[in-house]
Amino acid sequence: MAGILKENESIKEFWLEPYSKHIEPKMICSTGISGKPAEWVPYRNEENFELKASPTNYRCVLLDFGKEVGGFPKLVFGKGSLRRIGVQAVESVEHILNPILAESFSRADPALCVEGLSVKAGKRVDLPHFGGFRYLWLYPEHPGRIALDKAWVEYTPHISDPDSCGYFLCSDEKLNRCWFVGFHTLEMCTVKPELGGPEGNKRIGEGEWVLIDGAKRDRLIWTADLGPAGSGIYVSNFNTDSIRDSLISLVLHQGRTGYIPACSPTTLTGKLNSSFFGDYVAWWIVCLYQYYMHTGDKETVMEYFPSVKRALSYMHSQCRGGLFRQTPLNMLEWCFSVVRLGKPSYTNVMYYWALNCAAHLAHEIGEEEISTGFVSRAYRLGEAIERELLNAEKGVYVDTTVDKNRVPQDANSLAIVSGMVTEPQTQIRILEYLKEKTWVEWGATNVDIPYYRLTPGLQPHNKRVIPFMNYYEAQARFIAGDHEGAMELMKRCWVKMVESEPKTTFWEWKGKEGGIDNHLSSLCHAWSAGIVSLLTKHVLGIRPASAGYKRFFFDPSPCGLKWIEGRIPVPGGGFIEARIERKRSGYEKKFSAPRGIKLEEGRLLVHA
Repeated sequence: MAGILKENESIKEFWLEPYSKHIEPKMICSTGISGKPAEWVPYRNEENFELKASPTNYRCVLLDFGKEVGGFPKLVFGKGSLRRIGVQAVESVEHILNPILAESFSRADPALCVEGLSVKAGKRVDLPHFGGFRYLWLYPEHPGRIALDKAWVEYTPHISDPDSCGYFLCSDEKLNRCWFVGFHTLEMCTVKPELGGPEGNKRIGEGEWVLIDGAKRDRLIWTADLGPAGSGIYVSNFNTDSIRDSLISLVLHQGRTGYIPACSPTTLTGKLNSSFFGDYVAWWIVCLYQYYMHTGDKETVMEYFPSVKRALSYMHSQCRGGLFRQTPLNMLEWCFSVVRLGKPSYTNVMYYWALNCAAHLAHEIGEEEISTGFVSRAYRLGEAIERELLNAEKGVYVDTTVDKNRVPQDANSLAIVSGMVTEPQTQIRILEYLKEKTWVEWGATNVDIPYYRLTPGLQPHNKRVIPFMNYYEAQARFIAGDHEGAMELMKRCWVKMVESEPKTTFWEWKGKEGGIDNHLSSLCHAWSAGIVSLLTKHVLGIRPASAGYKRFFFDPSPCGLKWIEGRIPVPGGGFIEARIERKRSGYEKKFSAPRGIKLEEGRLLVHA
């Protein structure tokens, strides 16, 4: 293994994870009532910044922690007298609100602010839990003045040791930053289950750690988010227990019909949202399959395989004429701000993928008859999808049986990723259409024609760039051999986020012009960290070929880079390591793996 990795010391340059749970601000400045930063200076404990309110002067304090953090802020005040202050914890300075507006917004976003906070000279103030923020803005609510002596955060998200993690590095600094920003996003969204919910005080799951959707909101386990987020965990810190416990936390609430809640049904938000996502039942099965492929944990599969069968019975019960049909009880989807009626191509492709994943799991635990039955059902479903939802002239899948004018990103990308479309020319035709009709400067939008023509860009999923589904389109491009297209999409979607404030985490979605969207949008969202997996599994090219990496693929896609290197943690300890370097005669490829792990030729039909 010695001599393969040459750049691992460079990890320190990009590493964003804290080395301690005690985190102090990096910078500090004064602001006016608008919260707009004035002149930033380095934060030092021995220097005081004053909050002041008078008829002629209004001075606030803005603290910058240098990256997204989460936990319990602590403040110590010095000289002066000021009865009450307000505090806003925000992910971007663009999210700072005038205090007059903050109260109404805080009802929709409880993690936004604390108002009417009593402060006294020489006393420490312990703030409630804030799940995700980079900036703390302190402002006076009454006339007076008081100095801020100290500030810090007791950090609560997961912290990994760089020596035990996988990594990715290459000759492109921006791609390196993307990998580590994605990893920080995942760490911020890995939390203690008792710190769930918008206010960070609800128990949302079982086990030591669970993976939530967003650090700021909703702070719930959501099934589909575990797809790209789990893939990132497997190639970085290998905290696979967090994925297992997240899946179990949801399936423990499986209903008699076989329905599995889409998110943690243990908060008011979760109860309102968890019962109407038919597609997320399929996602649970897919994510269990991916968990098994990366861990080889057959015991968990065997324990919960009855839940897989019940979940597929639920999906079958929602079908009419061979296809899953939307009803008021199952019609919410990952793109929850739009309504798609009829029989949707996306949910049916997800159902197809879930059937094949379940067939593989059944085979692995010796249930051959059940496996064969699932394969047969998947085949018939694929025929129905092609018969009713394929536009043969365009060579793409339409949105629904009711809406045949629109072409969605999700169904067409996932048709390739799921293995439903394997013919190379068909794959390329789909991807060429998506590039021509849905790409914009900052990524790929989720549909070719806006769902609501009078309000394009108003709803967050109405022809928007959402990194969650950009991950699957980029993956589809790698699978189809369009490596250049995949790299270009990654640069448009993810590189542009690390070039924009707040720079250390990835956003839930992008605004209609490619920037930060409205105040309620999450700027640290686990489903947006898919580039971690894309860079490691496809650019570096290491993927599991059998459960628990007993066999693995090494199939790099250098995409013109001068060099690439990295490692992946594997079950039982150790790493698969690889380095690719451009020479005059072509690319030189080297790898090493722990004893007992073998290189596999070929490709998987069901992708992990």
